[in-house]
Amino acid sequence: MDCISSLNFEHIKNTSFASVFESLLADISSIIESVECIQAEQENFVELGCYLYRVFPAIMELQFSENPPKNTKVIVESLSMNVNLVKDLVGECHKENHPVSDAELAKILAKLVRVIKDIGECLCLIPSTTFGGQKYVETAVWSLSDELQNVHFEFKKPIESQMSYAMQIPSSQMLPLPEESDLYPVDDEVLVPTESSQVLSMPYPVDFIKSTNQRSQEQHENVDKSLVTLPHVAHYIEPLYNTFFCPLTKQVMDDPVTIENGVTYERKVITEWFETSSHQDNIVCPTTGMKLKSRVLSVNVALKTTIEEWKERTEVARIKAARTALSMACSDSMILEAIRDLQRICKRRRNKKVLVVNVGILPLLIRLLGYKDRDVRCEVLELLRQLTEEDDEGKEMIANIMDISAMIELMSSSEEVQMEMTSFLGELILSNDSKVYVAEKASTSIIKMVQSGNTIFRNAAFKALSQISSHHPNGKILLETGILNIMAEMMFTRRIYDELMDSKKEAAAILANVLDSGVEHDSIKVNTHGRRLSSDYAVYNIIHMLKNSTPEELNINLIRILLCLTKSPRSMDTIVSVVNETEASYTLIELINNPHEQLGVAVIKLLILLAPHVGNTLVERLCKTRGQPLGLMECPSGTNHITEKQALSARFLAKLPQQNLTLNLALLNNNVVPTILERIFLIQRNGTRTSRHATVYLEGLVGILVRFTTTLYEPQMLFLARTHNLTSVFTELVIKTSSDEVQRLSAIGLENLSLESINLSRPPQIKKTGSKKFFRLPNLLSSRSVETRKMPVLCPVHRGACSSETTFCLIDAKAVERLLVCLDHENDEVVEASMAAICTLLDDKVDVDTSVSLLSEINAIQYVLKVVKEHKQEGLLQKSFWMIEKFLARGGNKSVSDISQDRLLPASLISAFHNGNDRCRLLQLLITACNEKMLEFQFSFGSSSLKTSQPFLLRSSSNL
Repeated sequence: MDCISSLNFEHIKNTSFASVFESLLADISSIIESVECIQAEQENFVELGCYLYRVFPAIMELQFSENPPKNTKVIVESLSMNVNLVKDLVGECHKENHPVSDAELAKILAKLVRVIKDIGECLCLIPSTTFGGQKYVETAVWSLSDELQNVHFEFKKPIESQMSYAMQIPSSQMLPLPEESDLYPVDDEVLVPTESSQVLSMPYPVDFIKSTNQRSQEQHENVDKSLVTLPHVAHYIEPLYNTFFCPLTKQVMDDPVTIENGVTYERKVITEWFETSSHQDNIVCPTTGMKLKSRVLSVNVALKTTIEEWKERTEVARIKAARTALSMACSDSMILEAIRDLQRICKRRRNKKVLVVNVGILPLLIRLLGYKDRDVRCEVLELLRQLTEEDDEGKEMIANIMDISAMIELMSSSEEVQMEMTSFLGELILSNDSKVYVAEKASTSIIKMVQSGNTIFRNAAFKALSQISSHHPNGKILLETGILNIMAEMMFTRRIYDELMDSKKEAAAILANVLDSGVEHDSIKVNTHGRRLSSDYAVYNIIHMLKNSTPEELNINLIRILLCLTKSPRSMDTIVSVVNETEASYTLIELINNPHEQLGVAVIKLLILLAPHVGNTLVERLCKTRGQPLGLMECPSGTNHITEKQALSARFLAKLPQQNLTLNLALLNNNVVPTILERIFLIQRNGTRTSRHATVYLEGLVGILVRFTTTLYEPQMLFLARTHNLTSVFTELVIKTSSDEVQRLSAIGLENLSLESINLSRPPQIKKTGSKKFFRLPNLLSSRSVETRKMPVLCPVHRGACSSETTFCLIDAKAVERLLVCLDHENDEVVEASMAAICTLLDDKVDVDTSVSLLSEINAIQYVLKVVKEHKQEGLLQKSFWMIEKFLARGGNKSVSDISQDRLLPASLISAFHNGNDRCRLLQLLITACNEKMLEFQFSFGSSSLKTSQPFLLRSSSNL
């Protein structure tokens, strides 16, 4: 599609009045040009030109309306007549042979007021239907109509002339002081147009206000030289004052300072004057020639504030003038002038970017991306980059307004347009729907640009692909284009020596993005020899690049690729092999210390996945790395905020082989346990809502504590567990947490501690006070002494002196009840860990009869029977059946009665037998024991309640 037609420049429908419209617009243009040459009452005549200039959009809306009103002819003819009157009145001011007197000039201005009011009334005749429901246009036209109908010009003359003129005209016809007016006043609520506001893209086939003539330029030569037509108009709206200008530079001052005699200068200029004065002791004012005794400079605060406010108002006026010029969009020079002025404003004051966006300029710029002139397109892109620089909100706003389909269509044009559009596409923040559209319609073209030899094309294409590949649903679309093979080749084999490393970084980012979407990657080739991404060759190369690469962004993407490869068993085996055979583990461990937060997070995620496979190797490397493993436990001082890296570091330490004594001693020697306990307490007190990483961090901290319970044979570990009373810590955590993992780990910790209880629990030693040979007491005295002596309380299960602190006794810690509650959990892993901890109380080394009795008193068997019915995990069922057998064998009649009353147990046993393998013998023995116990119980007590259950159990035994 032709770029010009895409902007709808040629769709004039009202051909019957085309010539009238053209003549009308031409007359307005000539008037605007003429008023700039009038010296007398110049401010009033320039204001007149601005009013007529603002009538342009209303006339163009009338001409190009899809619903022209029936009174179009009347309105146009009336406007034409009034514009001709204005033209004639302005022409009277240009008579060279007959200068206009003050009285005549006053009469002309009075007549112009009446004509302008008539034009306002003409605009009021335009019906609402003309605007097609576009409230912004309607409000703008009617606002202009109201202003024109209330227009006033102030006749500025010497006082004597004003007095003489006042004698000639009635006071009712005297011109009052005008009200301050905006260039294009519209209610704030409708300043920002919607995407459908077609008024912003309406064609206007006339040039903007012409450059000022020579006399005007001479009068304002002291204004900033970069300010041309549009800023010049803004200065008339926000008039300059002589006090703004430095007497030496003739430019508006930025830092006005006042010298001894009261004259104000630009600080830099007057300072240089003082320094270069030939008579240092006899300096004078450069303007008055007055001798100065002091060089003291005083900041003119009032003037400086006034100038700053004027600059602010002027820039606002310039932005609005540029918006109107872009909406007319007729000549290349007018568009370029408006865009470049906006660039200057945005460059000078960053806060003006917000105003440029809010006044509705973005839609105009986006439509101009398809403009015919290349210079216009380039300047538009440059301005858009300025507006979106370091501003993600601006990027999103542009992406939402922009018609992506039009941009994709432009990408199929000539090479220059294609490159510009692709480059800009990479800068935007597209919505997910737009990303999908671009992937479907343009990914093939963009990939071809990546494969070209043009560096500029490649960089632009890389940025665009990086963005659209970040949306995971696009993974399958991009996979079909062969993008993975191309990106892999870019990373591993392609070398362009005059190109920066950015191409590798971008290729790695795109490859990681697509792999993150979950596409199959085992078959991806990385070179022409058929090497695949899951091969040793690819993994070796990635590790080598990690070791020798400096850009953190590239390293992050390389780690991301490895993370994606770990999802495949084949690729994981390759990575494990490479890490074990090379120094890759050193490289990965060293990256933990990298100050780049995101890189550290990525590498720790990878190490967590590798820990189950190469954990001992990683521990060896970690303990030999400077600052580790203590560095993984460090927390930024002065803050309680939990970062992702902190949370993952704790998890990594917890996932490493727990029985590795080297790591456990390294942590113990760095006294990390008090810190861990303190942080656990803070998280429990403040809750996990304080940080989204708090739960992961808590799980990691508890996992580190569990490490110390696996090596209690080491005296230092035993001392640590006793000193910090880890039994009580885990007992509290097993219930007071919302994390399943914390409950599971706490139960494991209690199991490990309880297994040591039988070894630590000893009968109390009674010390003898003397020798039997010399201090033999009478039998009576000896008997009374034994009876009155206080004996220590022994643990009924461990048969010795026990406590939760010294021997880690679960009974003394009141942990059994809490573990039983966990048997009612939905999570199989939590239930199994809790049951394993309880099972330590039924070990053959303890007093099983007493333990079963204690467990029966708190209805433990009911919890176990419920586990059998609700859980099918094999390891969990094995532990459950083992406990049931213990209760049947050692629990007496009460346990048999409790088990026999569970009518669903036989069915559960048979189901478990048919679905299991290794536990078949255990199940058979269990059911046999059930039958024997129940038959014995029936014969002994004649229980009728067992008559119905006995035959079923016997049948169950025969079925097995």
